[in-house]
Amino acid sequence: MIPPTRRLSVRHKTEFTYTGAAFESVNEVRLCPVHGPRQRVEMAEFEVTPSAEVSTFFDAFGNGVWWCQVVPAHEVLTLEARATIATAAPPRPVATLAVAAEWAAVSGEQYQDHLAEYIVPSPRVQLPTSVVDFSRDIQVTEADGVAPWADQLARALNGTLIYERGTTDVDTPVAEVIVHGRGVCQDFAHVFVACCRIRGVAARYVSGWLHATDNDAPAESHAWAEVRLPDGGWYELDPTHPGEVDDRYVRIAVGRDYGDVMPVRGVYRGGVTERMTVAVEMRDLEMCPTACLRGSGPHS
Repeated sequence: MIPPTRRLSVRHKTEFTYTGAAFESVNEVRLCPVHGPRQRVEMAEFEVTPSAEVSTFFDAFGNGVWWCQVVPAHEVLTLEARATIATAAPPRPVATLAVAAEWAAVSGEQYQDHLAEYIVPSPRVQLPTSVVDFSRDIQVTEADGVAPWADQLARALNGTLIYERGTTDVDTPVAEVIVHGRGVCQDFAHVFVACCRIRGVAARYVSGWLHATDNDAPAESHAWAEVRLPDGGWYELDPTHPGEVDDRYVRIAVGRDYGDVMPVRGVYRGGVTERMTVAVEMRDLEMCPTACLRGSGPHS
C-alpha cells in the first residue's frame, strides 16, 4: 500500500420513517470501505435499529456488504455505518507503452474481452445515438495516450455540464442528463463512463466519501469514476471536481454504474415509505504510524 497521508473518521446514517408499521425489512448496505492500494481500513462497523443480526459478504465486484433483516414491526429504521480509514493519493499513471501501442491494446481482443462488462452498456449507462453523438462532439485528443485523454475528457465534461441539485434523480438516464446539461456527481460520473465506453475504454463507477477541506462544508457521499489503462491498473478521475483524486477521497464500492453500488437496497412488508434522510459526518484525524484492524465490516 502507498504510505497514507491522512486519517478520516466517517459516520453515515440513513433513516427510514414509514407511514405505518413495516415488517420483515431486509437490507443490503454497501457502505463498508475495504482495503486497497491507497487506503487502509482501521475500523468499520455497522449498527441497525431496531436491533437485528448483521452478516457480511463480498459481492461480485469485491465490495463489502452488510446484510440485515428486521422482522418485528417498526415505524422507523436506522442504518448507521462508521469507519476510520487511512488514505493516500494515488500515484500519477506512467505509461509503459508508446501512444500508438496503448490505443492498439485498448482495441485488442484481450482488453475488450477481459473488461467487457465495463465497456458494453449497463442498466444506468445506456448508449443511444444521442449519447454517441454527444461523446463524439467532445473536444479531446488521443495524441498523448489513454490517461491524458481521460484527464481531458473529465475536464471537458466539467466545462460542459452544470452541477445543479434537484434536476435529476437516481434513475435519470444519461441521455436526459445530456439534454438538460446539468446534474450531480452521479450524473457526471455516468456521462464520463458512457463517453469512455463509446471509445472502447473500460470505465467503472466509484462510490465513496469526499472530505471537504472547508470545515464549514457539509460532508456527503460522492461519486467519481476510473478507467482501466492498457498496461494494467485502474486510474481514478473525478469529472465533478477535475484534477487529481487525492487523499480526501474514500472509496466504498465500484461497479458498472450506480445500480451496482447503491448504498442501501432493501424490501419490506407494510406501509409506504414516508421519508428517508441521510446524514454524513467526516472528521480529519491525526496520522499515526500504525493501526489495528478491528470492527464488524468485511475486509479484503
